[in-house]
Amino acid sequence: MKKNILNIVGLLIVFNVSSQQYIFGDIQSRYKMEKYICFSGGNEHSLSKPYQINNNQSKIYQKGIWDYSSIKDSSKFTFLPYISLQESPAISFSSPKINYAAGLQFNYLSSKFFYQFRVGFQEGFLNNNRFSYKRPYVRSIGYVDDTNSMSYSKPMLEGVISCKLNNYILLSAGNEKNTFGDGYRSLWLSDFAPVYPFVKLESTFWKVKYVNIWSLHEDRYSKGFSNLKWASSHLLSYNVTKWMNLSIFESIVWQNKDTLVNRGPDINYLNPFIFFRPVEFGIGSADNALLGAGAKFTIGKHSLIYSSFILDEFLLSEISNRTGWWGNKYGIQYGIKIFDIFKLDGLYSILEFNAVRPFTYSHISSKQNYGHKNHSLAHPLESNFQEFLVLLGYQKNNLDFSVQYHFQKYGIDSANINFGGNMFEPYINRNGNYNQKIGQGNLVNQHIFIAQFSYMISALTNTKVFFSLNSLNSKDINDVSNTNQIFNIGISSRLWQYQQDY
Repeated sequence: MKKNILNIVGLLIVFNVSSQQYIFGDIQSRYKMEKYICFSGGNEHSLSKPYQINNNQSKIYQKGIWDYSSIKDSSKFTFLPYISLQESPAISFSSPKINYAAGLQFNYLSSKFFYQFRVGFQEGFLNNNRFSYKRPYVRSIGYVDDTNSMSYSKPMLEGVISCKLNNYILLSAGNEKNTFGDGYRSLWLSDFAPVYPFVKLESTFWKVKYVNIWSLHEDRYSKGFSNLKWASSHLLSYNVTKWMNLSIFESIVWQNKDTLVNRGPDINYLNPFIFFRPVEFGIGSADNALLGAGAKFTIGKHSLIYSSFILDEFLLSEISNRTGWWGNKYGIQYGIKIFDIFKLDGLYSILEFNAVRPFTYSHISSKQNYGHKNHSLAHPLESNFQEFLVLLGYQKNNLDFSVQYHFQKYGIDSANINFGGNMFEPYINRNGNYNQKIGQGNLVNQHIFIAQFSYMISALTNTKVFFSLNSLNSKDINDVSNTNQIFNIGISSRLWQYQQDY
């Protein structure tokens, strides 16, 4: 065992007692809610996370030692301290270092209004050797503040405030994450990147759920007139039948300021009821446009098949001719989820395949790519990769257990040539126009195995005692290998999936 890590992450409140509030959590904590949404036979939608729940769904989520699932019509305000202590992955045994975060979380809820905010401070060190070919970053937190010591020191202010306007519309704003998609990964919008300011409008009516997000992102990778960029995204989910769901995704990214004008939040993209691509052409813009489509099919009462597609750019003639043209930038996801295997309540499995072609999500400048604070807003491997993953888990009351395996093939740049795996590099510096394929450049084959056991000690705060083992083994075409095994033991309360699997 290469390193023993003690990870103590304390008491982050996750309230689930309002008719319009959100439910956060990792895939284990969302298990019962997702099973209900997918197989209830009603007009439910699983694509947008955190899940929006109402009175009828109040008891459809993981409960632990204490049952806090009853609906309370009266207003309630609660706050609780949280603390995180973790041995730094960049330690030396002669001078060990500790990563920590500490602060307070505030929650308020009523029948129409809900907020959840965290304020505090976080500091630590990191080992960025595996990602030095791209850029330094602190996973899901943001920039490295001191690249010499590879350390970060940051205040924390994150959370969400929401108001139920009527029975169909929920308006939210905050500094938090959002996720689109049914898969373990997302090619549209994932919880991998750090939090960001946003305004979200969720409309649910008939068989349709329509989500609009206007968000502000930051980029320091390339020089420009502003470090800010904007994104306007929407997701349309339509339950065609009780067993089939179809969805459409679209996002536009534009610079806050360029050589010609200080654009800011462009009014052309504020209309929530149109597709943006015609608008982009109408205003003569070269903004970065992403399109997506997805489908989900439930099979019986325990299985579902899902697929999603992301399209950045393409020419049909080049696809037909199979020339490997660089501008055919797209990605695909296929997956299957099985709930209550062998009729055992809580036993589930996920099998998933993801592939994204080189240069997808990138643009002429990183000021217009699909990224935020050196992170991808979609898959953590960005582009020029293939991934197969399998997960087997068990969730019952206060017990969680899961094992997962990832096989990943991705191409990285070499000899100062851009092979399309670093989405923050401009695609104008590419290695030619044709014969572009997934895995080009310095091909890395990577195997990741993760086993985790957790026991919930507070359902109200989603706080768990856990033990986990993370084993990584990779080798590139030059036979340069990397092997790392990390054992974790501690207490945690996570609002999102903990991305240590890439």
